[in-house]
Amino acid sequence: MSPKAFDAGVALGEDGKFISGMGLDFRDIDNDGLPDIAFVALDRETFPLFRNLGKRGFADITRASGMARLSLPMAGYSPTIADFDNDGWKDIFVTRGHVQALGSGWNLQIDQPNTVFRNLGGAKFQALTEEAGLSAHPPARHRGSAVGDLNGDGRLDVVTTALSAPAEVWLNYSPTSGHWLELKLEGTVSNRDGIGARIKLTANGSVQYNHVSFAAGYASSSAAPAHFGLGQATSASAVEIRWPSGIIQGLKDVAVDRVIRVKEQGQRP
Repeated sequence: MSPKAFDAGVALGEDGKFISGMGLDFRDIDNDGLPDIAFVALDRETFPLFRNLGKRGFADITRASGMARLSLPMAGYSPTIADFDNDGWKDIFVTRGHVQALGSGWNLQIDQPNTVFRNLGGAKFQALTEEAGLSAHPPARHRGSAVGDLNGDGRLDVVTTALSAPAEVWLNYSPTSGHWLELKLEGTVSNRDGIGARIKLTANGSVQYNHVSFAAGYASSSAAPAHFGLGQATSASAVEIRWPSGIIQGLKDVAVDRVIRVKEQGQRP
């Protein structure tokens, strides 16, 4: 374990014990502009959440968020942080399945269903498995996960992998889904895909953040556009893009429920 992990406060769980870190994602789950860390681990270890405090490091919010109680009996592999119900708060989809082989222990649940942890606002979570339709498929030793809007309806869908089993495609039919906006960036001074760009979006007086990074979870890569759920907002009053080059680019009064392409413009500062 790197000494920097101890200095940042992410080396151990809040009980001071090491965990079997199976996969992680790094995005802003409480809309304060600082990307947070979601880990997954094995049963009885919980799925730790670390809130980004900026230069002061990270704080373990696993218990305060409800994740400790919800995830205690679960074994997970690939967490993906994204807003699946478009309410403006990023949720966490976790592929589940034990690291042990089938038949390795009578008291271990090797095959498991996937679970989505719904963000109720401000990093308070609710575990949805059967309620989200994820128990409709037989449990498996799930591993990777990737997200993207596969059918163009503005709701993020999920593709998962499992050992000795076909990939699973989970289409998102969240009935109360809100408005949305996706930004597909094209760098000119920065890298072509805009990887590393940070985006701030303001709608209905609320601010949220995302960044361009395709890699997530465990051995996975998601679709390109940066996705924002906007709830009841019918437009985004402001979008600010900070490109890796240092160029800052702004958009005003952006219509929602669409994918917009943004080409990097401006001079390197």
